[in-house]
Amino acid sequence: MVVFDTSLMVDASRKRKYALDLIASYSEKEQIATTIITKYEMLRGAPEQYIDLVSELLKRFVILDFGNDALDETVKVYKNLKGKGKLINELDAMIAGIAAANNETLVTKDKDFSNLESNKIIVLTK
Repeated sequence: MVVFDTSLMVDASRKRKYALDLIASYSEKEQIATTIITKYEMLRGAPEQYIDLVSELLKRFVILDFGNDALDETVKVYKNLKGKGKLINELDAMIAGIAAANNETLVTKDKDFSNLESNKIIVLTK
């Protein structure tokens, strides 16, 4: 399974070809997931006329929750980045924690994630 972060999900909801193609490519090979944090961010930020579109997109994904294991991983992410002086947005730290707790690869275009030392984070250059 691969986990898509908010940056890619927003682009998919905006029908950006690269994001739709990437999701289609992964979904042919394995289950695709996103996090409860991304679901929150997408529904919170969607204009009312796009809520149904966003909800339909989210139905295609396994939604990974934020439980105790994810909390523990998020604390590790926070402390690691704080030690380097490279803190990222709290919600992004939670997304990274959820992916780590589930031992899944996180795919993002958000360059802040490149501050994390993990071979399970793919930061796209697009």
